Amino acid sequence: MAKILSVKLVSIPEVIIVNDSNNDFTIDAKIEFHELDLQLKMEYCLHLFVYEVHGQLDAPLIVSNWDESRVVSISQDRKDEYLGRETKMIVATLKKQSYEIPMSLNLGKLTNRSSHFSKKIEVFATMTPAIGRASKWSLPFESKIVF
Repeated sequence: MAKILSVKLVSIPEVIIVNDSNNDFTIDAKIEFHELDLQLKMEYCLHLFVYEVHGQLDAPLIVSNWDESRVVSISQDRKDEYLGRETKMIVATLKKQSYEIPMSLNLGKLTNRSSHFSKKIEVFATMTPAIGRASKWSLPFESKIVF
């Protein structure tokens, strides 16, 4: 099983202009692989979820399904605002590897939940192995109730 050593935002703009077009930045992820990962040249899908955090960090519930994985937030106080995601397929070839993943998001878009003075942006990283658990919710179904 691989281990995510660190996830860092790199080259994010210090000033974000309201209603500006997409802002480019980079996420640096450092990963350490287990010996079995290396022997099997194990494949993983690295998922990066970007949030504007409001107050306490929301607890993540991960619904992993290879490249469709998603995070459902369990709010502690004020619900964090989901800004976007990026995925990267990776293969274990070295004991420790660094990945620079470019992203582009419209960080200047304001909503009712946005802070109008500053943004506290954080990235949640999770990896889904090629051999492992898979999960998926059904599509919603509605039925009418007749009395």
